[in-house]
Amino acid sequence: MNTIFTEYSRIVWQKKGYFLLVLFALSSATSLDYLSTLFYKNIANGLAEPFSEATLTMLLHNLSMIALFYAGMWISWRVLEFGIIPLEGGGVNLLEKRCFDVLKRQKFNFFENRFAGSLIKQANRFSRSFEIIMDWFLFQFVQNLIAITISFVIFYHQQREFAFYFLVWIVLFLSWSVGFSMWKLKFDKAVSEADSKVGGAYSDAISNIFIVKSFAMEAREQHQIDQASDVVYKKKKIAWILMFVSFAVQGILTFSIELLLVYLMIQKWKGGDFQVGEFVLFQSILLLLIHRLWDFGRNFRSFFTALADASEMAEIIEMDDFEADSIDARPIDIERGDIRFENLSFNYAGLDEKCSGLFKKFSLHIKAGEKIALVGHSGSGKTSLTKLLFRFFEPQSGRISFDGYDARDFTLASLRRQISLVPQQPELFHRSVRDNITLGEEVSEERLLQVAEKSRSFEFIRSFPLQFETMVGERGVKLSGGEKQRIAIARAFLEDAPIVVLDEATSALDSLTEKQIQVAIFELIEHRTAIVIAHRLSTILRMDRIIVLEDGRIIEQGTHQQLLARQGKYAAMWQHQSGDFLAES
Repeated sequence: MNTIFTEYSRIVWQKKGYFLLVLFALSSATSLDYLSTLFYKNIANGLAEPFSEATLTMLLHNLSMIALFYAGMWISWRVLEFGIIPLEGGGVNLLEKRCFDVLKRQKFNFFENRFAGSLIKQANRFSRSFEIIMDWFLFQFVQNLIAITISFVIFYHQQREFAFYFLVWIVLFLSWSVGFSMWKLKFDKAVSEADSKVGGAYSDAISNIFIVKSFAMEAREQHQIDQASDVVYKKKKIAWILMFVSFAVQGILTFSIELLLVYLMIQKWKGGDFQVGEFVLFQSILLLLIHRLWDFGRNFRSFFTALADASEMAEIIEMDDFEADSIDARPIDIERGDIRFENLSFNYAGLDEKCSGLFKKFSLHIKAGEKIALVGHSGSGKTSLTKLLFRFFEPQSGRISFDGYDARDFTLASLRRQISLVPQQPELFHRSVRDNITLGEEVSEERLLQVAEKSRSFEFIRSFPLQFETMVGERGVKLSGGEKQRIAIARAFLEDAPIVVLDEATSALDSLTEKQIQVAIFELIEHRTAIVIAHRLSTILRMDRIIVLEDGRIIEQGTHQQLLARQGKYAAMWQHQSGDFLAES
């Protein structure tokens, strides 16, 4: 909760001018509203008297004062409206940027362990909760504090005994509302957490709708959503029942103070120590205040629900294990593309050597311009090695160097810009073909056409009605696998990086498409250092060196012919080949 208030307070401080303006306008409007009841008291007392010119003058004077106060209230509310937009709307805007900044700095494994849909929902709730909490603070806490203070002063000035009972009631009402709502917070938080799981399940199913429909999983996915939604409903039922219990107690307290004060007024009237105007005054204030405090109790639920909604993103903000450049990191140019893995030890679980994906004292030198293939069964460390290359993960010991520079000497951005990746399943943005190739960079039309031609993608792009402006759909669903691969290759040509990583870039394609793309791939890597994870023999055969991995160790390396002559693991894998693929075991 401290994180929530810290983040929101930072926003208020940035918008302090508007915040103070809103506070001033709100204080003015509320004060004028409650103080105007004093004039109604005078009018009521005047109307209870026989007509006289003096009484008429007094009545008209009080009426003019009410008109003046109403004008002041109207102006105050307009000033408040002027300040509330940049305060709350601007605050939400800043928090949306803040949430994305926090998420984008998380390490790679953070996203591997979470649903994208849940993260989006949590970030959205965190920013939107600011508006709810700020509304509650201004229009419930501050406005009620002003109203209670002015009401108490009026009560004390008119009837001290009434002021005492009023004060006791205020303490009881607020103690119950605040205390019970704080106790109920854990139930509201449980609702938010369960709701996030529903969002995650929705996102998971919709993002993989092709699989859902292909395998006729609609009923199964519906059952999972139904179960998750039922859990939310059960938790909501508990939270709502508790809320209604709170309302019931607040209602008893409200009726009690009204009946008590009216009884005291009758007793004062009986003793001849009470005016009609005082009755009007007290009833006006009570009606205003009871309505406000009833709203306060009811909106306290919204306040704590907003806190609960914001708490999940707050937990992420509290994390301090971000991707970060080292103190001495700087943008360094990789000119040759020489890569060294030196005595590398790495495990996904840190120091737990029983965990899969472990490298122990791993060393490998890839010369500048060399093309190597990584082969081995699943879990041998091929993909893990490329993740270390991009510094998605950091080794526990040892180092990776580029042209003799330690990878940690590079800023992350400069390092990653100099390594092009063509993955097995290219991820595309729901944007235009142009945007998916350029990735937001300003590129001339001539250069764009050039990389489209080199990647063999221009032919299918020009067949689209809008060509480069064609929207590709979420994750590129409007494109075939081969088309998406060629977009990824176009990106790599445009990036013109000295190092290229191809992670099984053609294994999911048919033979004809694969042959077309291979032409583009070999043109891409011709004058670059290349690391290829591949099962296609036609790709492996053209590599300068083949590295055979097993459980994070190099067990064999050499050219295709050298490894066949050795009659080892690679030769065994070759003998078990199927068609144009290299078997994994």
